[in-house]
Amino acid sequence: MDNVGLAKDSAEDLLDAAVACAVRETGAAVAMLYLLPPGGSTLRLAVLAGVPPELADPWLRVPLSAPMPVSDAVKDRHLVWLGSQEELARRYPRPALVLPYRFALAAAPVLAGTTALGGLVLLWPGSHPPQLTPRERAAVRGCCDDAAQALHEAREAGRPVTAAVGPRVLPPVTAAPPAPAEAVAAADFVARLPGGCCTLDTHGRITYLTDAGAALVGGRADELVGTLPWESLRWLADPHFEDRYRGAMISREPMSFTALRPPDQWLSFRLYPDASGISVYITPVSAPHAPAAPTAAGAAASPSAPGRAVALYHLMHLAATLTEAVGIRDVVELISEQLAPAFRIQALAVMTAAEGRLRIEGHRGFSAALMECFEGAPLTSHAPVAHVLTTGVPAFYRTFDEFRRAFEPASLQQGLAAWAFLPLLASGRAVGTLVLGYERTRPFEPEERALLTSIAGLIAQALDRARLYDTKEQLAHSLQAHLLPHTLPAIDGLDVAARYRPPGAWASAATSTT
Repeated sequence: MDNVGLAKDSAEDLLDAAVACAVRETGAAVAMLYLLPPGGSTLRLAVLAGVPPELADPWLRVPLSAPMPVSDAVKDRHLVWLGSQEELARRYPRPALVLPYRFALAAAPVLAGTTALGGLVLLWPGSHPPQLTPRERAAVRGCCDDAAQALHEAREAGRPVTAAVGPRVLPPVTAAPPAPAEAVAAADFVARLPGGCCTLDTHGRITYLTDAGAALVGGRADELVGTLPWESLRWLADPHFEDRYRGAMISREPMSFTALRPPDQWLSFRLYPDASGISVYITPVSAPHAPAAPTAAGAAASPSAPGRAVALYHLMHLAATLTEAVGIRDVVELISEQLAPAFRIQALAVMTAAEGRLRIEGHRGFSAALMECFEGAPLTSHAPVAHVLTTGVPAFYRTFDEFRRAFEPASLQQGLAAWAFLPLLASGRAVGTLVLGYERTRPFEPEERALLTSIAGLIAQALDRARLYDTKEQLAHSLQAHLLPHTLPAIDGLDVAARYRPPGAWASAATSTT
């Protein structure tokens, strides 16, 4: 290999080492290193650790203009920290919809002086404390500096490192293989368990399956090893089951689900992940809703909430229709027609701020008398609606007692037992509040809170666009009303007419006639 090839390989090796160091020193479960070409406007994923590449497919290329943690970190030259799933949903609703799992995230710029060369993204399990420790911050910064030095030296030598079509995937750190006696003892231990066991690699493929496990799922171990269970076992071809695998790999927390093996055998699957894959424990259960511990917090939807696949279907439909909304009234009508029935919401209201006071843009399921309590209320009041709008922090009340402690008038119950107040954030600023009411008490698990917060983010963006459209329409009508004459002169032999045309129209008309 020539010197050029050696130098290039050396730079790439240094980048790989920097990412591996970030995982090792911070305890992160997932790491992604992005590169920014000189003068470019799109970050490209170059190195990936902790998950298979197919899980990173939606983020192979991230435009700097996209509302994403890594793009903001690179543009603003500072670390972006998201300590919870809720915070991710509040600040970045689009990625939160694709990754509705429990994890913490940090995005940091890779800088050579003031020049941005790329960005580093790290994910921790949802059990991570809400703040980064000083040691973790120092490790993130040190790893970014190492990557920046390798990239800068490669550019100075005239051999810049570029991202390939797909990222280089670092191998997981695994324990040393057991001695033969230990392997036999482990196999004996597994065989004695009252159920079946199997292991999945990071791609989800079965790498080991006990005879008891094969009997429970209705197959042969030698035929199933090397396959994806949701492809080789047709009764597991529900997106929910693959979603549990994805959730376990990304959150690094135990997951579980229950599935029916035809014709009438219910099985419980418990997933225990680490960096090298997932261990699965399979046991028969007598009923579909039998307890299947341990389950990660928020891993399963509450009985009154739609499943993840159903929720995503409704979200895709809502997002598509919101792009067609023109004015604020259209946005509110679409929310009322689609959000309430899809997510089993009994009452909702959309409120914005005008001259330091609340304004009701639309509501459904609430009485006019109740809305009068909010209409015109000052933003300085202690009402949850005003507090959420001014702080940008969502509020969830699982029972009416919780709500009453925050907002005294008990007459607001109106048969509702749980409430959610969600800030409508667009471009980092609050444009309003979405109020949701439920007729039954609700646990508001972390996954549901993140889902609702993501929905609020989509609504906020549509509301902001609609407000701009309404403002332009009002301005146009105002100009026409003030510039057009109220009466026209009568001139013999002529038909007199007045027309309002904006400056751009005159320019285009002049161009077309020359």
